[in-house]
Amino acid sequence: MKIRFLKLKDWLLMSLMGTLGMAGCHSPKDFAKEPVVPEPDSTVSQPDPRERAVLMYGVPTMDFVLKGRVIDAQGNPVSGMQVVLVNGTVDITPDNMQDDNEFVRDYINSAGDTTNAEGVFECQMRDVPNEMQHVIVRDVDGSKNGEYESQMLEVNFAEGEAAGTRRGWYMGTRIKDVDITVKKVRK
Repeated sequence: MKIRFLKLKDWLLMSLMGTLGMAGCHSPKDFAKEPVVPEPDSTVSQPDPRERAVLMYGVPTMDFVLKGRVIDAQGNPVSGMQVVLVNGTVDITPDNMQDDNEFVRDYINSAGDTTNAEGVFECQMRDVPNEMQHVIVRDVDGSKNGEYESQMLEVNFAEGEAAGTRRGWYMGTRIKDVDITVKKVRK
């Protein structure tokens, strides 16, 4: 019975992969080998086989690093502010960032940072290459340093510094340094 199940599973997977066109893929290693090409006819122009596009399946990814300071309207550093880079596939806004949700808490721990006494932060995440990324800034220390409004803003990483080595689907790292100004809550 177990063997039947495994054969059925393999057949279903191969059918699905064939339907998606994965059966006709070539490994990049195949193109690295020098192909055997018959002598071209002098009247017909033959394309260079190394100029053919290499087809690969996958999703390109890039690391995004955001660092800088959170300051108030007078330019003073603000401590206790949480800065979170928001991945395009994650539906988080300042209003629905509930720390009691385990997924949100884990995401904040992986892609966020809290400012220190100098207002300095550094956070990073991996996402598909995209020039604009969303950033959430919110006050997490309460009235300890005054209360500040939460905000969601966009940061243009195209203007950031490129770092890291591109390899396959990995597109390297983009680093952006910013100063974020926050407003006090009006009572």
